[in-house]
Amino acid sequence: MHDDLWLNLSPLHNKEAILQRLKRVLDPELDQSVLELGFIKSIEAPNGHLTVETQLPTSWCSPNFAYMMAEDIRRELLRIDTVQEVTVRVQDNVMSAAIEAGVNSGKTFTEAFTGEAFENLGELRGLFLRKGYVKRQEALLRRLRDIGLSFEAICALKIKDVAYEGESCFLSLNPGQQVSIEPDMIVRDYLDRRAEIGLDFRPDAALFVDLAGKPVSSEQLEKYLVYARTVRLSLEANGSLCSALLEARKGQKQPIALL
Repeated sequence: MHDDLWLNLSPLHNKEAILQRLKRVLDPELDQSVLELGFIKSIEAPNGHLTVETQLPTSWCSPNFAYMMAEDIRRELLRIDTVQEVTVRVQDNVMSAAIEAGVNSGKTFTEAFTGEAFENLGELRGLFLRKGYVKRQEALLRRLRDIGLSFEAICALKIKDVAYEGESCFLSLNPGQQVSIEPDMIVRDYLDRRAEIGLDFRPDAALFVDLAGKPVSSEQLEKYLVYARTVRLSLEANGSLCSALLEARKGQKQPIALL
C-alpha cells in the first residue's frame, strides 16, 4: 500500500536500504509495517539529511502510538551509514508539534510529555509485542495444521527442529523426515518476536509456548488455537479499519467534521 509514496532521494542514498529499514517499523497495535500500511507519505533526502513525513489514519490517533512509530522510524533510518540526520514529520495529528519536537531531539516519550496522563510507553509496547507474538504464532500453527500435522506432532516440535536453507525453512519431524514451511517468513517472524519478548530460545525448548513460557500441550492446543485466532482476528479487524480510515483521509479535500 505504499505505491503513492513520494520519494526525492539524492544519489547518495540507496532507496532499497531505506525501504527495508522502514519495513522493520511496525504499528505497535496492529503488528504491521508502517510502510505497507501506507503511513509513510514522503521521504526526502537531497543530501545526508533524511526527512520522512507520516500520515496516520486520523488526526486523533493516540499520541503514544504516533510517538512510538516516529521514534522507531528515526532510529531505524539512522542505522544507515549514508544517513547523518533524520527528521520525522507527523502530518495533522492533534499532538504533531509535541511529537515532532520530542522525537527529533532524541527525547523519550516521558521526557517529551512530562506531566501528561499517558500510559507508560514501555508497558504499552510490551503489551502489543505480546499480542503480536500470539498473532504470529497462530499463523504458524494454522500453516502446520494446513499441511496435515497433528496436534501431537506440533506440540512435540522443538526450537532445534527448525532449519533454514537460503530462503527456505524446514521442520524436522523425526530422523530423516522434514517438511517445508512456505512462506518461510511465517517461521522467521514468529521466532524473531519470541526472542524479542524474552521467551526461552534454547535448542531443546518447545517450539510452541504460551506468553508465560509454558509449553502448550496437545490436549490444550485446540482451545489455545481458538484464543490465538481471536487475537489475530481482532488485530486484523483493527488493521482493516485503519486502512479504510486512511484511504478516506487521503481522498478527502475538506476535514471531516466530528459531531
